[in-house]
Amino acid sequence: MAMLTLFNNKYPESDPRISNVAVERRTPCDRIIISNWEQKHSAVLPDDLRNFYNSTDGFQLTWHYKYSADEILPVGSIRINSLNELYLTPSLKDLLDFSLTRQTSGPRPLLNTKSKIFELDLCRNIGKVCLIYTGGSWSVWLVTRDGAWGWLADSFTHYFRMSLVHLGLPGWQALFANLPLIPWAEQLFLLLAPHLLEKPECENSLVAVNNETGLNHIDPNIFKTSARHHKNTSRPAVNQ
Repeated sequence: MAMLTLFNNKYPESDPRISNVAVERRTPCDRIIISNWEQKHSAVLPDDLRNFYNSTDGFQLTWHYKYSADEILPVGSIRINSLNELYLTPSLKDLLDFSLTRQTSGPRPLLNTKSKIFELDLCRNIGKVCLIYTGGSWSVWLVTRDGAWGWLADSFTHYFRMSLVHLGLPGWQALFANLPLIPWAEQLFLLLAPHLLEKPECENSLVAVNNETGLNHIDPNIFKTSARHHKNTSRPAVNQ
């Protein structure tokens, strides 16, 4: 499978304890469906995310880890919701209301009545990964179940690449956003990728991701569409 080249370097296939690396095949989204989604939500998708959905309607990569001769468990998971699942749920609205009442010194997106928050993925046992649209700009944030915010990326492409670098390990988004890992997830990091626990603080980590040379790389074919849709335009991040 061509997309398995996403994981063709140090991890996970070089470790004999890691198996069942699988990428779910999905058909591209029709451009009319994308246009209808944008009209419904009164928001124009950023170019890189639109190109992504022009190539595949969401993304799912999983892999398993062999703890012992008789125990093989699912560990790694990288998921991007399908376009139909890219919506703001009532639970997220409640979580947003709750987060506004918390006393916190950490980063928080600047939101207004026209802001929109879309769910990209679940962050297992921690919260949700959100694509936030406000003031014509898009950015990616982690919002935890207790209402804390953690900035992840200023574009979908950066977030997707970060998912690959972190191998889809449980709760990696919290690590990147400088939030505490749940204990069992930290044990997995120590076991499979201890070097990721030594990464710089969150304000420098995006640079670190861009400079990674020995880890995983995105197959450019995921974003390959016609020439007029292949050009991406960078967008500013939400002010913090």
